[in-house]
Amino acid sequence: MSKQETSVLFDALGPKGKQRARIVSVVAGLLIAAFVTYAVIILSSNEFFSAEAWNTVFDAQLFETIWVKGLLGTLRAAFFGCIGALVIGVIVGMGRVSRFKFIRAISAVYVQFFRSIPLLLLIWIPYAINLYYGYMDALFTDEIWQLTSFVVIGLSIYNGAVLAEILRSGINALPPGQAMAGHAVGLRHGQVMRSIVMPQAIRNMLPAVLAQLIILFKDTSLGYAITYPELLHEARLLGSNFNVALLQSLFTVAFVYFIIAYTAGKLVNVVDRKMSRKTAGKTVGGTDDTAGLAALPIAAASDADGGGNN
Repeated sequence: MSKQETSVLFDALGPKGKQRARIVSVVAGLLIAAFVTYAVIILSSNEFFSAEAWNTVFDAQLFETIWVKGLLGTLRAAFFGCIGALVIGVIVGMGRVSRFKFIRAISAVYVQFFRSIPLLLLIWIPYAINLYYGYMDALFTDEIWQLTSFVVIGLSIYNGAVLAEILRSGINALPPGQAMAGHAVGLRHGQVMRSIVMPQAIRNMLPAVLAQLIILFKDTSLGYAITYPELLHEARLLGSNFNVALLQSLFTVAFVYFIIAYTAGKLVNVVDRKMSRKTAGKTVGGTDDTAGLAALPIAAASDADGGGNN
């Protein structure tokens, strides 16, 4: 990419501008380094790096009862939350582009309403209702699964609304000729959506969908508000029993979330690159296929002229 292309949205810095930018960068770097140094000194004075505290966090007996339990709880809520969000997202997303105005209106109200409500509130409401009426007692006798259902309900409702809007954007981004060609060969509207539009929209929006599911995974930490045994709740439980290890437990949880989310983000980037290569025209010998197709009529015309001369 040329310098001219990289400076389309702003004027290129002159000599004085570059000098000021270097000065600001150096000053910002020094401030960040000073802040990090100050934080390390404060943590050291409070025995944050003491072996006793970290040995408590990684104690072999606590590993299975605290960390494995919390990780399994997080993965369980994320798994069922992803399924629920995808189902709701597809249904509401289809409703957003329905032929019927009434269905489009209902779907739009669902998206706008639940996207504007905090996710924590969507987890709290079914939990509070169950405290008064006990509607989950008939479905789940195990308290863990009851708490899981409350977290999954909130995650599914909120992220389903977000995924529905992502899917609607993917459908509207397709060329209208795709659907028109399906109608031209006699397919019904539902068949066009299922066979032509939806597969392309999902493929094009797959990186955005996966990125939203990573956000859903991190949002499982909100389950601590209803004492759901996920990573953050178990870390706080460990810190409450061993006051010396509270910060160490929270830092450990943050590192676990970072590793999982970073790995998943890299997988999303791989999927994005593969989708980009599939949607781009394949090349043969360094030229686009369309160039070869465009040359076919010329070659055919040349053959016809040659045949006429003979």
